[in-house]
Amino acid sequence: MMVRWEIAVVALAFAGGNAGAARAQSLYEAPAQELAEDAAAASGETVREAIAAALAFAPELDVARSERRTADAERFRALGGFLPDIEASVAYTDDDLRSDSLPTLTDRNGTTLGLSVSQPVFQGLSAVNRYRAARARRDQAGHGFLGAREAIALEAARAHAGVVLARDIVKHRMENLSLVGRQFEAAERRMKAGAQSRTGVEQARMRQGQARVDLGQARAFLADREAAYERVTGRPAPAALAPDPAARADDLEDLQAALDAARADNPALNAARAGARAARLDRNAAYGDFAPQLSIEGNYFRRYGETGLAGEDDEEYQVVARLRAPIFAQGRNVANLRARAAGAAQENARATAAQLAVRETVARSWRQIGEAEAQRLAAAMAIEAAALSVRGLQIEYEAGGRTLIDVLDGQRDLVIAKISLSQAEHDYRIAVYELAAAAGRLAGAPPQEP
Repeated sequence: MMVRWEIAVVALAFAGGNAGAARAQSLYEAPAQELAEDAAAASGETVREAIAAALAFAPELDVARSERRTADAERFRALGGFLPDIEASVAYTDDDLRSDSLPTLTDRNGTTLGLSVSQPVFQGLSAVNRYRAARARRDQAGHGFLGAREAIALEAARAHAGVVLARDIVKHRMENLSLVGRQFEAAERRMKAGAQSRTGVEQARMRQGQARVDLGQARAFLADREAAYERVTGRPAPAALAPDPAARADDLEDLQAALDAARADNPALNAARAGARAARLDRNAAYGDFAPQLSIEGNYFRRYGETGLAGEDDEEYQVVARLRAPIFAQGRNVANLRARAAGAAQENARATAAQLAVRETVARSWRQIGEAEAQRLAAAMAIEAAALSVRGLQIEYEAGGRTLIDVLDGQRDLVIAKISLSQAEHDYRIAVYELAAAAGRLAGAPPQEP
């Protein structure tokens, strides 16, 4: 039996730029012609569809959206540092409700309407830095949302590949059990005819029992993978899944190009950078708490007497330019500055750790892609050789030149080669998915939200 092996190559676009620029095309946003070719080449649910189902189902995205809305609200609150503080007041006084023994209470009967306005002019740049920090945290939340989408897409892609692998292993184990069963029946017939010893029959029976055990383990593994698929996508795994022909991108010349793409577009790394930027701005805002604060304050009052009319002398107003210089604030400003400085150092360390983690993921995935690519080619050739060997051993066994155990050993080697090929294909897909997710390409651009 000749085994033909074809390596399909799917373009994986890695574009530079940060998350604020236009996002590159997703690994699973192929042109219409490629999608049509994929549909014609294989039937069943594709990994693209599994990712779409997971993104529509995952509750983690609701959490990420809430965090982004919270960051939007915090940015709006930080904008209030530039806006005036306006307060209106109404006071009513009646002689019957005032004690004559308190000469300090001299308000006349009637109603007083008041309006107070305080407009900050200079705050030591603390308001500017706080607004910039809130804006950076909003960017951090946005990158966090994209990172959540990439993590969910990667988990869905892994689940899809896991079910494909588990079903392939079950199929191989069932084929092996069927062949071993036929060998056992043949051995019994040969023993009855006097051409086979009892030992050979028992050896065939032993291999048949082991094949049943292997099949049971394969089915248990399949049940585990299908349960994981349902957990991620929110629905049972379809009866048919189309294996994904994912492959390394042709436009990436070397590992350095992949690292550059991941450094530019990895959501977790961009979120860590935004967090570090926000922490630095918070520290700068804390320095502004030591600077003088200049504001313009205005007050206006109008009094109405018992008759409900107001005279000219019942109107008061003033405009004051007020400069406040903090001297000692019970150590609050000093403690706040120290806390913000420590927070900035912490966020810088996290950004550095995120960059190292991204580099590790890309380097490992790149190496695993090459190794899995070589393994699946070797496994394909091993299947071809094992299939020819089994055919030859069967012919020699029927001619009396080989024992039954020789045929069973050849059959076992063929099954192991088939499983190795399925495992190599799985490992290859997983490595490609991890590389795509590290560069922020697996999930694709999020839909526009109202």
